[in-house]
Amino acid sequence: MKETDRRKIKTEECARCTNSCDDCFLDDILFMGNMPAKEKRTLIRSSEQKHLRKGSYLFHEGEPVNALYIILKGRIKLVRYDAEGREHIVGIFVAGETIWEEVIPEQSIFPYSGVCLTSSDFCIIQRKDFIRVLKDPDIAYDIIRLLSVKLHDANERNLFLSMREPKAKVAAFLIYRQKRDHEDVTVLKLEDIAASLGLRAETVSRKIQELIREGYIERTAKSSIRIVDFDGLEGLI
Repeated sequence: MKETDRRKIKTEECARCTNSCDDCFLDDILFMGNMPAKEKRTLIRSSEQKHLRKGSYLFHEGEPVNALYIILKGRIKLVRYDAEGREHIVGIFVAGETIWEEVIPEQSIFPYSGVCLTSSDFCIIQRKDFIRVLKDPDIAYDIIRLLSVKLHDANERNLFLSMREPKAKVAAFLIYRQKRDHEDVTVLKLEDIAASLGLRAETVSRKIQELIREGYIERTAKSSIRIVDFDGLEGLI
């Protein structure tokens, strides 16, 4: 069974919240991996299941952080807007990942907005319920691991954002997305790639065409890119 199919089935089970957490998709969520089944059921049953359409806002910049969001299905972009209204993408999250920004300190606010790139399903866990499970040392350790993963991811993003050459920047971004999404194909609009890199869409388009002509990547659809020569692409960085 494909991972996406398994996730769909488990998403439906989470919505019904059965009595069994065996082989639960939420076991793949880092901080839930070592959580006792009884505690996991209690946490999930107190959570909110939410479905949003493409283009909907999960939260807005400046709103208080009072929950964490587990993405069960779909993709989310975290965005900021500058004084001229231009969009800057801070990150893109996919199914199986958790969005939590300063959820532990009280009176925190979101520094960006969360926008659905696709139709998406979420499991929303309230801050008070999340804080309660942190009393378990094993779960607290998993949170530390999650923080380490987030720090590593931030370092990778900072690496390609600091690059001056646009072609190398695009190449690094495509490699980053493939590693992060664990998918053969990166599905993103040209505008979203440009907003992620701080480049003009026209510049990104030209560099993608160059990489296609040179045999490093190929388009499988209008907004879908597959890396053909991973080692070669990595050599451009």
